[in-house]
Amino acid sequence: MCGHSLATALLLCGTPLAAHAQLVWEPEPTLAPMRNPFLSEPALSGSDPATGPEPVSPGLVWVADLEPAPLTVADQASGNPEPVAAQPALSAEDLAAVLLEPYSPPNLGGGLPSAYVANWGDFYFQASAATSGSGRDVIDSAFSAGIGFGDERELVAVELRWNMASFKNLNSNGSFDVAMGRTLIDQPRLQVSVTGGIFDVYAYRQAPSSETIPSPTGFGVITMALPLREPNYRFNQVLQISVGVGGRDFVSLDENFEGNDVSVFGAIGVELAPNIGLSAGVSGRGVNVNLSYTPFRGLPIAINLLAADVFDQSPFGTVGVFTVSWGDNFRRGLF
Repeated sequence: MCGHSLATALLLCGTPLAAHAQLVWEPEPTLAPMRNPFLSEPALSGSDPATGPEPVSPGLVWVADLEPAPLTVADQASGNPEPVAAQPALSAEDLAAVLLEPYSPPNLGGGLPSAYVANWGDFYFQASAATSGSGRDVIDSAFSAGIGFGDERELVAVELRWNMASFKNLNSNGSFDVAMGRTLIDQPRLQVSVTGGIFDVYAYRQAPSSETIPSPTGFGVITMALPLREPNYRFNQVLQISVGVGGRDFVSLDENFEGNDVSVFGAIGVELAPNIGLSAGVSGRGVNVNLSYTPFRGLPIAINLLAADVFDQSPFGTVGVFTVSWGDNFRRGLF
């Protein structure tokens, strides 16, 4: 047994350890008995020389771990995807445009309805003052407010608006309008939406107003918007075109204020600058020209100067309308 212990010690201490070595149970190879100068040969073997030494029992030995196989091209592709190409650095002009608060978009509707309506979270207030026009010597102003429900990109959006037609006779006449819109195409270079609505879905009159209560009148319109410039961070210059059909508020009138039941209408508008838009609209009531201006960055305030019936084609004559609005910043496509 002394020879066995000595051989094991020599094996453990005299063999250099490989990297990642570990202890495993493995039968040791049979070792030849070592010569002991203090014992005779028969005592060393402990058995008859003809039969040879007894086998050694298994024990702990050091063996090296198997080295992992090198990564193949397929392994590298699956574990380490190719890096995405770095985006080019922004120019000084683009960086300045990104850091600045944007202007609210100007109105491009030409004084006529577009297919863009208020969505959930949208609300607005408008105050307007108009010149007297033909046959009237009274200058008055009006007020309206609206709110949106739903999402026209997901399903539909519904806009509800309240109109107060006179500040002079405060709230002596008023009405409610409703419109429902849906976005048909919403792409980086094209947006198409459609809307249907009813003006004066509910109207009221009270003293001192002597006007008759108007009947509801419907309309439908489809609007297309697209950027005229290549995508950039500064100015995409939106072009907007609307085509629709409507009832009483769009038809031509004779000197007795009577006319057809239905008329087509259309409008075209373009941005002259990020915060200036010029548009024109035409219906049975004549031709309108509208200049829209949003003076402040980060504030949804818009100023509109509208010339309605510029060629004096209707009994109302040419009328100038000055409008200031808060929040009415969704009337055109956003790019």
